[in-house]
Amino acid sequence: MAAQALYRRWRPQSFDDVLGQPHITQTLRNAVDGDRLAHAYLFTGPRGTGKTSVARILARAVNCTAPPGVGKPCNACALCVAMTEGSSLDLIEIDAASNTGVDDVRDLRDKIGYTPNEAKYKVYIVDEVHMLSTAAFNALLKTLEEPPNHAIFILATTEPHKIPDTIVSRCQRHDFRRASLAITVAKLERICQAEGATADRTALELIARSATGSIRDAESLLDQLIATGEAVTPGNVREVLGTPAGEVVAGLVDALVARDAAVGLALVNQALDGGADPRQLQNQTLDYLRGLLLIQTGIDLGLLNVPGEQLAHMRDQAAHLPMAALVGTIHRFNDARPAADRNLPSLPLELAVVETVLALVEPPAEPVRPTATRDPRAATPAPVASVSTGPPASRAPAPGRQVAVPVPDASPPPVASIGDGPTAVAPARAGAGPVSPPGGDDPLGRVQAQWGAFVAAVDRRDRSIGALLKDCRPVAADAASVTLGFFYDFHARRASEPERSALLSDALGAVLGSRPVVVCTVVPASHEERSARPSNKTDQARADPLVQHAINALGAHITGVAAEDED
Repeated sequence: MAAQALYRRWRPQSFDDVLGQPHITQTLRNAVDGDRLAHAYLFTGPRGTGKTSVARILARAVNCTAPPGVGKPCNACALCVAMTEGSSLDLIEIDAASNTGVDDVRDLRDKIGYTPNEAKYKVYIVDEVHMLSTAAFNALLKTLEEPPNHAIFILATTEPHKIPDTIVSRCQRHDFRRASLAITVAKLERICQAEGATADRTALELIARSATGSIRDAESLLDQLIATGEAVTPGNVREVLGTPAGEVVAGLVDALVARDAAVGLALVNQALDGGADPRQLQNQTLDYLRGLLLIQTGIDLGLLNVPGEQLAHMRDQAAHLPMAALVGTIHRFNDARPAADRNLPSLPLELAVVETVLALVEPPAEPVRPTATRDPRAATPAPVASVSTGPPASRAPAPGRQVAVPVPDASPPPVASIGDGPTAVAPARAGAGPVSPPGGDDPLGRVQAQWGAFVAAVDRRDRSIGALLKDCRPVAADAASVTLGFFYDFHARRASEPERSALLSDALGAVLGSRPVVVCTVVPASHEERSARPSNKTDQARADPLVQHAINALGAHITGVAAEDED
């Protein structure tokens, strides 16, 4: 007979054995002791947090025949032993994922009237109850509302939002929480000691982090590592999980702080070539960036749970990365979810690295200053100087596609190179005077100054919403909100929908550093705005939000599109 898995051997057998759920175990224990039982319970929460285990413990506790004063379940009486072994006829466990039809529920409803065989209560545990069909839920409803006095229902699910409200309202609901890192590590240490396995505490912490609060997942992974017959070390855990070493993630963040895209891309590919899973690399990078955010906001550093040497390094990184830039970086890496079906699983992470470096080195767009005429072709162009971003032979602009760049009035600030890419402005040195944000202290001016970057950020996430912004302009702003004026009522109503409004707020937060509330209204388009609708490829290029972002970043303007491209 095959040996039982660790998670089965170490399944909780009493309320005291359940970890991380005191708000549930204490309530159920009091209900059993005071004989104040509900006829139906709903257990919800993430996988591996103890829903089915607590359901079985409750089934034994309500039928335990131990004398008063003995904690229930005693796990020693005949009924407790029978239910633990699975031989009791009064404990019925139903897998709703396999029995989803209405006929299965009707069969249950027909048999529920029979009295228990030997126990006081007949307990029905329905696991993954959200998998039942609509007809099955309707068939269960009346029985669940008025069951016989000898029946108790315990419904368990990981997706409570899929259960009809009519069912939820007839149950006593208990929400299970993810176990903390400390609780999970303590249980793993206890298992290793009892099983005679050698494990490094750092390795157990890596296991607990990868389990994300699921004690069962942590026990399954530990079982896999113990089966090798070797000591459980951090290296073994990383090899099994496909996670990169902490030095790789710290080096990647160092490259972002140094605005060095080449080093960042090299580290990403080095980690993946070494066997790291792209999703694990993304998760660890996000966890590291979250740590920098906690340091910058001054939250209790105990949440980080990192060694002192690493904490000092993270503090140094946080000091050289503005909070607004850090928030934008977290958003980019959070969106860079590698998919298993991609031919280039590293591409989302590589794009996140490059976009972050570009956002850090690009100078902020200058606010548009009103002139006597709104027609850019009528304005006198400023003196220009050519800018080369590569070898002249490969970067020479085609005839008719010249980009004019104003000559700065003062000497440029120091620059930092990013591989062989374009030169970029380096971060301000310590001791330099404060730099005013684009638009100064005027909130509306700041939004107008960052409008190109905002439109580009929205367009990257959802092109349909980015298209709406082509017929829109910011009309008002304060510290807490930004009002966008759309030229058409339909566009305003579409942008006001909750999901789209939340996306606009997130994008504004990424470019402004604070997440304002977006208010959408309808405003009439000016004569210049109506005439600015694209009529040829030159105008289309001017209207494209990505092109506008590039123009604003370079301080340039489009002088024309080649004639052969106009047809």
